[in-house]
Amino acid sequence: MSSSVTTIPNETPSHSWFSRLELGALALPFLLAVAITWSVARSLEVANWADGVTMLTGIALAALLVGTLFARIAWLHPWLAHPLALLPGMVFVIEQISPIVRAQATAEFGAAKAQRLDTWGDVAVDVALRALIWLRTLQAGGRGEDIVLFVLILALIIWGMGYVTGWLIFRHQRAWIAVALQASIILINYAYAWPKPTGLFFVFLIAALLLIAYQHIDRHQRFWRSTRVEFPDFLPARVLLASFLILLFLLIATAFLPNQPDNEYLARLWRTIRAPITALREEWQEAFSTINAPPGSTGAFLTRNARVGGPRQLGTALVMTVRSAEYSYWRAAAFDRYTGRMWQNMVGERARAALGVATAEAARTPLPPGDRLEQPELRGRTLVTTTIELAQTRTDGLVMVGGALASTSLPVLIQHGYLSISGEVLPNFTETATVVTDAPLEATQVYTVATYLSTVDERSLRESGTTYPEWVRVAYLQLPDTLPLRVRELAASIVRDAGAVTPYDKALAIQAYLRALPYNDQRPVPPEDRDWVDWFLFDAPGGYCDDFTSAMVVLLRAEGVPARWVQGYAGGELDPDRRVYLVRENVAHSWPEVYFPGYGWQRFEPTPAPYASVPVRPAFPPADEAERPGVTSGLGGALSDPEAMLREMIERNTGPAIGDESALQREIEARRAQERLRLTAIVGGTLTLILALVGVLLLWLRWDVRGLSPAAAAYARLTRLAGWAGITAPPDATPYEYAALIRERIPHQAYVIDRIVGDFVAERYHPAHTASASLPAEDWRALRRALLALLIGRVGAAIRPSAIRAPSRVRRRTPPAQQRPLRRLQ
Repeated sequence: MSSSVTTIPNETPSHSWFSRLELGALALPFLLAVAITWSVARSLEVANWADGVTMLTGIALAALLVGTLFARIAWLHPWLAHPLALLPGMVFVIEQISPIVRAQATAEFGAAKAQRLDTWGDVAVDVALRALIWLRTLQAGGRGEDIVLFVLILALIIWGMGYVTGWLIFRHQRAWIAVALQASIILINYAYAWPKPTGLFFVFLIAALLLIAYQHIDRHQRFWRSTRVEFPDFLPARVLLASFLILLFLLIATAFLPNQPDNEYLARLWRTIRAPITALREEWQEAFSTINAPPGSTGAFLTRNARVGGPRQLGTALVMTVRSAEYSYWRAAAFDRYTGRMWQNMVGERARAALGVATAEAARTPLPPGDRLEQPELRGRTLVTTTIELAQTRTDGLVMVGGALASTSLPVLIQHGYLSISGEVLPNFTETATVVTDAPLEATQVYTVATYLSTVDERSLRESGTTYPEWVRVAYLQLPDTLPLRVRELAASIVRDAGAVTPYDKALAIQAYLRALPYNDQRPVPPEDRDWVDWFLFDAPGGYCDDFTSAMVVLLRAEGVPARWVQGYAGGELDPDRRVYLVRENVAHSWPEVYFPGYGWQRFEPTPAPYASVPVRPAFPPADEAERPGVTSGLGGALSDPEAMLREMIERNTGPAIGDESALQREIEARRAQERLRLTAIVGGTLTLILALVGVLLLWLRWDVRGLSPAAAAYARLTRLAGWAGITAPPDATPYEYAALIRERIPHQAYVIDRIVGDFVAERYHPAHTASASLPAEDWRALRRALLALLIGRVGAAIRPSAIRAPSRVRRRTPPAQQRPLRRLQ
């Protein structure tokens, strides 16, 4: 007799890997993640920290997609996922920034050499070489000025931000960490960008809070389903709608708040809170000084490259006050090489080659305080000492010089050229490009600079001739081969129409021609394929100082007149009460300097801006040869004593000082009081912020258990603190099983734990049960202290070095036969 066997089909349906990703359930949180990632990346693009950074949004969204997909693949471990994400990220980022690399190579080396960057590998090699040069420059004490590396690092940060956001949200369900990461980026950008990307910030804020609320309620729903707890239909939609309405109300309310705090204490508190961000920004700018810094965000000039930019918006904040017997412009840096898209300072590179050192920074000459510098071309100059008090910290360390440097009260490093005479290399301080301090220049710092200011007359400049030294002819008549012919023709036409013969008259003719053009500091960025000066002279709707100065230097060089492009500050506004010049951010300026044999560099002013002034020179020298302007004796050895120099300058400009010593002592005490007030504000602001955060946390803890019965509220607090302390329960654990896990960690609190859990279970599962008296406050405080001690120990273990933590990771496992089975609640 045969028996039949009945087979039962497998009732567990099989799911493909695609369906296990649960992409449908991830649609809403993914769209919210896209919104916050897009708003952060787009805010960086709008801020225009560098030209051409329009690829950040695409990079961020691609990284978010990669992070989301990797997070949903359960078998993909972090140690494998993260390197796999980094490799395509690097490839994708370099491919995206390749147009910027080629454009920069064109500006630096010409179109012919830039065409060699055809493949991805060529671009990657160029980026690697730039990184090596950048590191060597920073190690030598210089400042990074390669915009390509800034864009590369910014793009890599955006890639990492997008990837980590996807990983945290969809692998670990930690939306608040991802939001905090992105919030730090958008807030720093918002603090310094101009104009403010307010709309994008509100998009980020709404999407971020909705994402946190959605993931919070979704996590609770999953727990409720596993424990078969009923909850209302469409609960996530209701929570999101309520959250959106609350956010909308708050956003409308913020529209009526003042833009600036009226209270000085609040303003100081805000500055204190911003101090770490400001320090981070200054370190960032030290490494990348070529970023398009918004107004008021930087106290720095470029010293290697000055690129053509777009519209500019300068603030009105005070930069420094200058006490000087003579009005002058305050030079920061000089540039000699024109590429068609930028100006470059090649003085340091020529000095490096002449001395055979590794970097341009190593070729600078130190000048101790008070030491007199030997300047060779001092005809028609007067020694004037200037006292400068900084109102802002100078992150570039540049010392402002009003003429040819003589000495300073600071230890400085001078970047200058060299001359080779009879096989001997000698310094050429006439070709000084920059003067930087050997120590930081902080706000409120006072220093003095002695300079030889020009007082030469027009006849002397006309008679100076055209016998230029070789170093002048080689560097300061240079023009790129790509300069359009019509620029040279325009220069010849201007000079011919004016009947100019001497270099001085040619300079006056070109200056007058340019000053008739319109001034427009909102003109757009010149097209990438156009020469800067050609575009400004023939097609631009006006321009600002950089345009006018570039045009004058190029037109002069086209006529054989050596000139250089200089950047710094215009003279400023005279304060008649204090007898000082107030130099603000909005007088940051560039101007041309023309070389005249025997008289050195002379300033001209082609920019028709209201803050700029044309230099006024006497037509003829003094009738008496003995009265011809020369070099006065000045302060001489007094430069070694800054306080004596300051007193002498006060007497020279405001009359004899009364009570010198007492005045200086009062000034010192005032500075000390100001420093004490600043420290008090920092400490007070920090403590206030900490107390505010603690208060918000306490309010949130109370709000989270609102509406619960005493038993349920006590159980909620217990499980919350236990979770923070690292005691997590399996999803299917009963309250009694969870209580057993907690008792194992803090057995001395077993009575309190059992009472809390017993009251909760009795209330939940035995409605007729009458709750016992509420838990005594001292019992709850003792339990809370025990759990907080576990939490502190957990944090300490997390931050302890791995080498120290390693032994504690080895724990004896209980054999399976000795493990106690967990009993479910009946």
